[in-house]
Amino acid sequence: MRILVAPCAYKGTLQASDLAKAIAQGITQVFEQETEQENRSNSRELEIELAPVADGGDDTISCLQLALGGDFVYDTVSGPISQPIKAAYLRLGRKAVVELAQASGIAHLQENQLAALQANTFGTGQIVARVIEDGATEVAIMLGGSASTDGGSAVLAALGAKFYDGAGNAILTDGTVCGGGALSSIAHIDLAELRRKIAGVEFLIATDVTNPLLGSQGAAAIFSPQKGANSEEVDYLERSLEHFASVLETACQSDKSWRSFAGAGAAGGAGFGLALGLGAHFTSGFHWLAEQTNLAEKLNWCDLVIVAEGCLDSQSLSGKASGEILKLARAAGKMVAALPACSQLTKEQEEQFDAVITTASPDNLATLVSVRQAARGLFEASGAFSRN
Repeated sequence: MRILVAPCAYKGTLQASDLAKAIAQGITQVFEQETEQENRSNSRELEIELAPVADGGDDTISCLQLALGGDFVYDTVSGPISQPIKAAYLRLGRKAVVELAQASGIAHLQENQLAALQANTFGTGQIVARVIEDGATEVAIMLGGSASTDGGSAVLAALGAKFYDGAGNAILTDGTVCGGGALSSIAHIDLAELRRKIAGVEFLIATDVTNPLLGSQGAAAIFSPQKGANSEEVDYLERSLEHFASVLETACQSDKSWRSFAGAGAAGGAGFGLALGLGAHFTSGFHWLAEQTNLAEKLNWCDLVIVAEGCLDSQSLSGKASGEILKLARAAGKMVAALPACSQLTKEQEEQFDAVITTASPDNLATLVSVRQAARGLFEASGAFSRN
């Protein structure tokens, strides 16, 4: 039997790469026990392929490394509130994958540390600078899970962009003075040094967020409250992002507006800043990852696909990774089982899967142990490895 294990993360609890390993362990335990109990040689084959799925946020580079190999390169950089953070990027020859959440992610902060106006992406810019120094010519930047609403300004600052206030004073000179709260002070941006540093490097932005930069569905309105912003700060950040957009557009002499582009509001507006400032191209996080990991080929190879995510609901079936994998697997004529922490699917929706087994209860969060047990239960109940 060939099994493809393709879980998403249980957000805030378990990473996709860890889930994939736990599910594989549970399946392997059942297979070995079935073989031993029936007192026969292991003549049947069990093949398991791990293909954990991410959307550009936390754990993306770990998922890629499991599928593609490559090397993690670590560095100590500035965190989202300028604290030292050990972060990594994934090196794949002359290509590199940078995960914004590694240095600038909200997961680095406790609730009482959230700083809507001060949090910034300077550390991500430091990683990108390291990537370029190490010789990469193609850089994919995964946007998601950010703690900041700085429009990507701090990434640009770390790469050499010079920011000046109305009096001609240099601002945003390091990670301690960056953040969405500083955007309104910017009067002029000099990109000469940045352009010199990034010459010859092609950038790509991967995100499954489709929000524009501004407005009721923009970076400030939708995401900054999750990052600690109160109503007054949300309004302030909205105005600040609009001001920053105007100044950056002038500096880039751009005849194309990225403000309304789907994904411009990703990672606190970093989608906008990096598309314009670095000349980066947008792509879907899930579909880019699927292409890089040859997901379609793996679906053709397997007999069964196992998906997972924190909460399986109607949104999961409307564009999210689990739903997209379900569609692709069904089109290829494959069985699909789901191991979510919880499910809010209707009975009719659950029937789209061959099995749905939850790994958490109302009283207990999902753990790697409960995930392994659920995987065991799935195969013990089905008799998938028995002769009959």
